[in-house]
Amino acid sequence: MARAATIAALLLLPGVGAQPAAGELVNPCLNATFEALPFCDATLAIDLRAADAVSRMTIPEKIDALDTKTGPIASLGLPAYNWWSEASSGVMGSRPTTKFAYPVTTAMSFNRTLWRATGAAIGREARALMNAGAAYSTYWAPVVNLAREPRWGRNIEVPGEDPYLTGEYATEFVGGFQAAPEDPYHLQASACCKHYVANELENTRQPDGEQWDRQHVDSNVTQRDLVDSYMVPFQACVEKGKVSSLMCSYNAVNGVPSCANDWLLRTVARDAWHFDGYITSDCDADSNVYDAHHYAATPEEAVADVLKAGTDVDCQSFVGQHARSALDKGLITEADMDARLVNLFKVRLRLGHFDLSFDAAKPRGPLDEIDADAVVCSDAHLDASMEGLAQSATLLKNDGALPLKPSGTAAVVGPNALLSKADAGYYGPTDAADAVVLAVGTDLTWAAEGKDATSIVFTAAQLELIDAVATASATPVVVVVFSATPLDLTPLLARSDGKVGAVVHVGQPSVTVKGLGDLLYGRRSFAGRAVQTVYPAAYADQISIFDFNMRPGPSAFARPDCATNESACPRGTNPGRTYRFYVDEPVVPFGFGLSYTTFAYAVRSAPTTVDLAPLRAAYAGVAAARGDGGPAFLSLHDDAAAATYAVDVTNTGDIDADDVVLGFVTPPGAGVDGVPLKELFGFERVHVKAGETKTVYLYPALSKFKTVAEDGALAARPGDYAIEFGIPETRGRMGYAAATLAAF
Repeated sequence: MARAATIAALLLLPGVGAQPAAGELVNPCLNATFEALPFCDATLAIDLRAADAVSRMTIPEKIDALDTKTGPIASLGLPAYNWWSEASSGVMGSRPTTKFAYPVTTAMSFNRTLWRATGAAIGREARALMNAGAAYSTYWAPVVNLAREPRWGRNIEVPGEDPYLTGEYATEFVGGFQAAPEDPYHLQASACCKHYVANELENTRQPDGEQWDRQHVDSNVTQRDLVDSYMVPFQACVEKGKVSSLMCSYNAVNGVPSCANDWLLRTVARDAWHFDGYITSDCDADSNVYDAHHYAATPEEAVADVLKAGTDVDCQSFVGQHARSALDKGLITEADMDARLVNLFKVRLRLGHFDLSFDAAKPRGPLDEIDADAVVCSDAHLDASMEGLAQSATLLKNDGALPLKPSGTAAVVGPNALLSKADAGYYGPTDAADAVVLAVGTDLTWAAEGKDATSIVFTAAQLELIDAVATASATPVVVVVFSATPLDLTPLLARSDGKVGAVVHVGQPSVTVKGLGDLLYGRRSFAGRAVQTVYPAAYADQISIFDFNMRPGPSAFARPDCATNESACPRGTNPGRTYRFYVDEPVVPFGFGLSYTTFAYAVRSAPTTVDLAPLRAAYAGVAAARGDGGPAFLSLHDDAAAATYAVDVTNTGDIDADDVVLGFVTPPGAGVDGVPLKELFGFERVHVKAGETKTVYLYPALSKFKTVAEDGALAARPGDYAIEFGIPETRGRMGYAAATLAAF
């Protein structure tokens, strides 16, 4: 086989959800009828322009504009508009666009520059398609929920299990997606961080056959877990990423549907985090307030609940169908609708809908000149797509099977090696090949939006295939695992007969899988790190997917391996979720990843103490401002660096390579009474030539030295902290260093 062709194995991943049709954008302010009106005056504040536009709409127009598919607004000279488009791994729609690796893969690079470049490329193509009349301007991406559960169907769409990492990914992706370097006054495109919040369940079945799904589930989450886990990425997305949209989720949170949850949408997002964009419901989430959660007694009451809570636009048409009746019954006022519409029009103004031409032939600003033919699927974007895999693929085992010999032949076999082979059971001849690359794993039939996985182990057919190929091969097999579900890799990693020579995890890359060949043949070195803990198979028998508690302890839910009536099943035990709380031995720990070279770390400079007085003062301030007894949120803008660590990274091998330096903090009392075992506080990716030393600087924020009470209250946590760089599981092959810090 020609190695270049065979290495580029394809895994087709269709777009998420049905995509709306696009339509041409028209600026009404280019029309003499409207050009002198205040909403067309670019010298006025956006708030004033938006309020003026809304004030000119009729009530039927206002009601119609509360739904995601908005009809023409004659009062403003606007054509129809659709708020819904998708772009987590590329602009989705009828026209071909550059497809990037899914976030579960891209995040493994731990490279902020790559994440921003990915967002920028996708946002650029979105703007180019707007100008071509082939797309709208508002995109519901990225997904910033946590991979808190290995069976969750949408692990493919998120950057991993760690709140800080996910927040950093959101910040960079959104920053690149929305920012237009040539136009500081307008958004390139509008991003949306979703699904707010605790939405990590799709559709699954209880042991006794009862089926739960994302539309009906009530996520029972402690205030402690909300504050220090589930909400962390969303706060970063709002405060640091300055995202222009949030999506409220299908589920209820502690009894209140997210899209009718005034505390989530107003008290936290708008008041505490100062969110200034628009809030969309997930599709049908507004109607779920009435017909799934039965939170509201009538459709009209549901409309009142979501509008008054702060949901600005309804994905689908429930609000539009029942708003007139709600208005007539006095459940809502015109002012309630106006408040929602002003938020929507502020974002449309930021996108230039009333300032630009969307016509390269008659540009009114630099964004008008972005041409689809020159931008979409450009060489630069295709190169960026390749980097998503090349920088992220993670080497989990290598007993000398990699890199492959450039002069040799490689047989690529397995269910994930060819598009036409969707099921396990296929493998081609291997006896004539110098090397065998076996591609196994999962696809969207295993886990996806609307479907949770039922297992975290390879299928029996794939295990049989692995054994058959390994036995038949004359050389140790290189196994490449395509999966967003963190499968138990024990059959590969613990095999002791030498027949599995290397294991590579690639998550779910772009459909072309470009970049993998360069890694397998040693033209580049692996530097990806695991963003999900790989649990042993028994984990899925211990804890129900419905248990949203992050911390270990008794579970209120039945053990998943009990197949009798749910009430008769023994309760499960939560061993803790993610590396921050999991108390048992993982198969692959968070942050694990090997290289073709070796690294050594040395702490060049480190403080010995840190004064937590500024943190105490900050928490006292937010608690006093809160005044309602609920959780307080310290602004990330006030969360200063508590210390500076300089770490020397030395490439002790003979191959130039990238390295990812991970910084962890272990608090006093780790693992006791809900205190995390350790937490990621920083990371940097650096390229180090063979024999070279480079210095990396990491800065733990003050908030990494906090404690979170059961009610969500925040306080400084004095004591002795352990600081680690790297993980001990790779010590001796990859860099590792440690220090101590006394916080007072």
